[in-house]
Amino acid sequence: MEMNKWKRFLEAALLILWVAGMFCYGRQDSSEWKESHSGIPDALSSVSSNNWQYLKVVANSDRLNDKEAFARKVIQMCRENSFHTIRFSTDINGYPSGLCITVYLNRKDLEKGRQVCEIEFRTEEYMEDCNIKDDVEKFHLYLDGKEIEVIAEAAKTCCS
Repeated sequence: MEMNKWKRFLEAALLILWVAGMFCYGRQDSSEWKESHSGIPDALSSVSSNNWQYLKVVANSDRLNDKEAFARKVIQMCRENSFHTIRFSTDINGYPSGLCITVYLNRKDLEKGRQVCEIEFRTEEYMEDCNIKDDVEKFHLYLDGKEIEVIAEAAKTCCS
């Protein structure tokens, strides 16, 4: 009888450990899923060259229904310096004078190199003294190489 109780105790302990392990694994997986489906864009990589900022941004979504609206949102976040993971260092060189942004749906697509679109925010001709924060009326927004009409006043008021 004594051996039977010990065996049941071990089985119960193993079952409890298994359930606890599954619960912990599920919580971790769940938080990753929530982040990758939040719909809030985030910059995961940033390189600066000649006062241009080159970004890799994840949409944290399954798809982009309106790429133009998404492009405007990302530019707004760049102008507000409001990405969760990366912040521009503006104390030495100020804000960038141009942006080149490669967009991915989520981190897994970034790892696999499956980009969704490319966004550029730049002046027609290079102007070293212009920046994305203070001179928005001089900038043009491009999505996959095609210019998108930007209402400069709307961009100015949302990000001032």
